[in-house]
Amino acid sequence: MFDKKIIYWKYAMWIGIYSIIFVTLGVTIGKLLDNSLPKHDETKTKSKLLLEIYIQIALVGVATYIMREYTEHIMKSMFKIEKSPDKFAVLIIAPTLFSQMKNLANKITHVWKM
Repeated sequence: MFDKKIIYWKYAMWIGIYSIIFVTLGVTIGKLLDNSLPKHDETKTKSKLLLEIYIQIALVGVATYIMREYTEHIMKSMFKIEKSPDKFAVLIIAPTLFSQMKNLANKITHVWKM
């Protein structure tokens, strides 16, 4: 019944390490994006704010992709990692990026205010 191994601890360790890397990169890049992109301005039209929201979301998607690919490449070139722990650890990236983007949250709240 318990012949098959369920938890692979070495793999879990790599997921943890990738998660730490991703949270560090996510917070840093999220803060940089929030400081660099247009600030929330209630005098802008909702369509202009919506365009800014879409651009920021697209940038988050691209940043997530770049972070994942570079982290995977660097880690696998430095260490012998057999599986890809990034597929689990990548769940960390978006929340950490968005947590730093207060202007984006304000724009979304303003546009979808009912």
